[in-house]
Amino acid sequence: MAQIFEGWTETVGKPTLASNARMSARGVDVFYGDKQAIFGVDLDIGKNQVLAMIGPSGCGKSTFLRTLNRMNDTIDICQIKGEIKLDEENIYGKKMDVVNLRARVGMVFQKPNPFPKSIYDNVAYGPRIHGLVTRKAELDEVVETALRKASIWDEVKDRLDQPATGLSGGQQQRLCIARTIAVSPEVILMDEPCSALDPIATARIEELITELAENYTIAIVTHSMQQAARVSQRTAYFHLGRLVEVGDTDKIFTAPEHRLTEDYITGRFG
Repeated sequence: MAQIFEGWTETVGKPTLASNARMSARGVDVFYGDKQAIFGVDLDIGKNQVLAMIGPSGCGKSTFLRTLNRMNDTIDICQIKGEIKLDEENIYGKKMDVVNLRARVGMVFQKPNPFPKSIYDNVAYGPRIHGLVTRKAELDEVVETALRKASIWDEVKDRLDQPATGLSGGQQQRLCIARTIAVSPEVILMDEPCSALDPIATARIEELITELAENYTIAIVTHSMQQAARVSQRTAYFHLGRLVEVGDTDKIFTAPEHRLTEDYITGRFG
């Protein structure tokens, strides 16, 4: 591959994990009108693994994250090229049900965004619209299980009928995670889920991510290299829309192969 900018020729490290990949991206380009934002990304996300995506602001990591459940479809001028598979099924194929895809690949956003409904109805919303339950007792069980998995049940079990907007920021984010997992996704995408939270709430979310990885595949975008080091098994470094390096988190942070990765991790820029 021809050199695109100084210090970069092609992705180094191990961009693929063919033996246990839950999601696979190959040759992914993203355009906003005439402007290209992502260039030829090849990347796998392993089953029951946390992949952290790091890099300077505007490097394309959040844009790439949104390609994984077609959130960019909501932007008229956005065009995606390449192939992304979930369990060997092309998510951009004509037969893909996008609503079902977003249940299978859930998203937790940067700022907590609870619906203007009760705590209970926030978590029950997905199972209801997807027809996952038929009886109230079943729905009650789904709601309780999701809230327990999100480590917030004990804090809200006595006020499920109260507005979700009355919760603290950290509680709201855990509620949003509960809402995501209530529809039994295969993959959870997190776009800087702790950036609006205080250190105590951030620690709770990080503990939760580690727990959830036992049952879910997780991809997280974070500006915090410390957070990436704490919660992930693999780390991908993006720079100017290109995947520069990817590999085991410990190796990325102690012995990166690429100069751009080393410069970012050591604080020379970013």
